[in-house]
Amino acid sequence: MIAFTSLSVAVFLVSSAAAAVLPNVGKCSLEDQSCLLKEFQNAIPSFFGGIPEDGIEVMDVMDVDEVSFELSGLHFGFTEGKLKGLKGTVIRNVDWNSKKHRITVDFISNCTLKGHYSASGQVLILPITGDGQLKLKLRDINVKLNIDYDLKVGSDGKERVVPKKLHYEFEVLGNAHFALTNLFNGNKDLSEAMHKFLNDNWKQVSQEFGGPMIDVTAKKIYKNIGIFFDKNPIQDLTL
Repeated sequence: MIAFTSLSVAVFLVSSAAAAVLPNVGKCSLEDQSCLLKEFQNAIPSFFGGIPEDGIEVMDVMDVDEVSFELSGLHFGFTEGKLKGLKGTVIRNVDWNSKKHRITVDFISNCTLKGHYSASGQVLILPITGDGQLKLKLRDINVKLNIDYDLKVGSDGKERVVPKKLHYEFEVLGNAHFALTNLFNGNKDLSEAMHKFLNDNWKQVSQEFGGPMIDVTAKKIYKNIGIFFDKNPIQDLTL
């Protein structure tokens, strides 16, 4: 049995960070799920706040990379994005399987996403067109993720965790609220009708069209996980 320093994980997504360099975080055996749950939770604020000495970016507030997709009749673009709220993530369950090299994490977050959007086509059954500012509030977004990893020996002879595959599922359990400026070239009546439709049907809209937005956020977190583990050998993180 290998005992690691506890890790912080979070997703739109998904993540983990060893606790040796994080304040107020203890150590656990990988078989002690209750300990892992506690220490993952303790590590969340520091990890998403950034670890400059390891090259880990600040992820709350996160600069969201550009998004562009065509899905179910909707053409959508998103730039200049900012995501706030990951420091408040609540970990529900953690399982680290050292034999299968897989980390499984279940967590809930409340997040707010802002940025510039462009949209044309249709959302579910209604036509839409717009180019302006988007504000999206997500309450109780539940993310269940798996991170598969390998182990490698670095040039210093020390073994490191190398994340190799990320799989996740998400569901908005609480509520999603959409606010978009300049819908239908500023037509007030059409804009109000679209907002009512989006917010009345928030669950279906967020589930059908939320994937690309969650994905770009998850990839940024995943990149920072890899950076952290590359700079922190297992030997430096074990009990």
